[in-house]
Amino acid sequence: MTAIKLFLNSIISTLTNVGSLIVFAILYALLLAAFFRFIWIREATLTQVFFTYAFMFLIPALFFIWQAAIIHRVREQRFRWRAILIDALKFFIATIPVLLVAWLLYFLLGKVAGRYPAPPLPVLPLGAAPPKAPLHWPTLIFASLRFVLLGVAAPLTAIHLWIEIAGGEVRSLFAHGKSFLTRIGSAVARAFSADAVLIYALGLFVFFVLPYVALVPTLTIKGNKTEFTIFVLRLLLTFVLTLIGWVVTVSALTRNAAEAPVARTEPAPDANPAPAMSESPSAV
Repeated sequence: MTAIKLFLNSIISTLTNVGSLIVFAILYALLLAAFFRFIWIREATLTQVFFTYAFMFLIPALFFIWQAAIIHRVREQRFRWRAILIDALKFFIATIPVLLVAWLLYFLLGKVAGRYPAPPLPVLPLGAAPPKAPLHWPTLIFASLRFVLLGVAAPLTAIHLWIEIAGGEVRSLFAHGKSFLTRIGSAVARAFSADAVLIYALGLFVFFVLPYVALVPTLTIKGNKTEFTIFVLRLLLTFVLTLIGWVVTVSALTRNAAEAPVARTEPAPDANPAPAMSESPSAV
């Protein structure tokens, strides 16, 4: 119930804070514009090659600035753009090992799945209706595991790493090696807690399932103008659902991490009991 309450409170907070929502919408729109412009560039001239490489850096930069802005807005109730840019760089660095581990596990899943191929369909005579293919359980299981890995486990881990390392300078991350590793381990453990998984599942329904239902199904509509208008409205609805769904999900996970039993711990100052012990004889 705590996770559901956090998610609902994050929805209310996101929708009522119009200024922040406009900032998030601008960042998200810039991210989409850069992504689609990157897809449409043809590598024919030197200028187009230059823009291709420029967008390869711009797209992740906009994405991580967007994530840092969401987390900073939840924690500090304002945008400190210098800290947001620093955190965006830290988020990029922290995401690299997550992607490498996810790629390795995906590769291993593919290797194991190759040992259980689907049976070939029988050759049918001409004119015969093809039979319904039987359900191949290994294919279904490995497809589900790939979705859990890429759609749930990797994003949850990355988001909680972002939350943990947000704030402060880059050099402060590695000032205390053992404490840093402890913080990262705690963040990964919180990523798979029941509340975090439930919050992400609710968010996944808003920013993935609902946009899919709104955009992918084909509708038969008479009239070109009406069809174009409906298509534009579907695109707009998809944009709004993905924007609000993702912002609410990251915001709720940030609040949940702040309220978790295993809180962020800073390295304790070195205790030196010697002066206290030496004061006792002098007092006598």
